[in-house]
Amino acid sequence: MCLCRDWQLKQGATRNVLLTKHYAIKIPRLVEWRLLLYGLLANMQEATFWRFQRSDKLCPALWSLPGGFLLVMRRATEISRDDFATFDYEAFIDAGTWHVPVEDKQDSFGWYNGRIVAIDYGS
Repeated sequence: MCLCRDWQLKQGATRNVLLTKHYAIKIPRLVEWRLLLYGLLANMQEATFWRFQRSDKLCPALWSLPGGFLLVMRRATEISRDDFATFDYEAFIDAGTWHVPVEDKQDSFGWYNGRIVAIDYGS
């Protein structure tokens, strides 16, 4: 049985993301040096934030390679346009003693375990 139909490849500005049934595997883009560096930094930031914050506002980062060459996260489902239109971004990013480092755009969020989480917080 081929699992390929369950996989999707998404392309962001600095990283490619391989989506499997349960995981999002983030790999820096190799298009140009600057984008590679930004992708490495984004992966390192997400791994570090998850390690130290473990907030229910963040999609869990499960495993990473040193230097940001690979990051494995839980897969969240896409947030709909309607859900995002009614989403309170300002309230979401205020986590009390720290701010969630996520951009105010639909593809930075997803649903995980019945709640909206940041899926791209490596900015």
